[in-house]
Amino acid sequence: MAITVRPVNDADLATLREQSPRPDLGLPEQHFEAQQAGNLIYAVAVEDDVLLGTAVLDLDADSMTPELRNMYVYPEARRKGAGRALSEYLEEEARSRGFEAVYLAVDPNNEKAVPLYVSLEYHPTGEHLFVDEPEVQQVDDETQASEHYAIYKKSLTIR
Repeated sequence: MAITVRPVNDADLATLREQSPRPDLGLPEQHFEAQQAGNLIYAVAVEDDVLLGTAVLDLDADSMTPELRNMYVYPEARRKGAGRALSEYLEEEARSRGFEAVYLAVDPNNEKAVPLYVSLEYHPTGEHLFVDEPEVQQVDDETQASEHYAIYKKSLTIR
């Protein structure tokens, strides 16, 4: 069966809590509440009724609006296309709302995410975002984590 992407619903929250890399932050509940308020889109990738991962499209991220963030594909689901499916779904959601670009911030040492984003046609802007305490560690070895994230941008007007 193919991977599908849809907005997170209330029935997903228990599983999302269990799979959260930082359960202490309560991100699934926070993202779901913000989605209910219309401030973001909280998407989940699913295959055969199994949740593969999630991502957020922040519709109120100041100068980086909309911002693709908190993409997390569960380790056992990686390399199946869930990250690509999540980003494509959220990009289409942004396009349908009239946005001309999507932004993201990524640790430049994140050897798994950077190649994915480049393959999805995100381009570095040359700008950086300084990060004191990340919500989710982006690199396996915490000593390799950068104190700044590189800003990438994808145009939605070019097809």
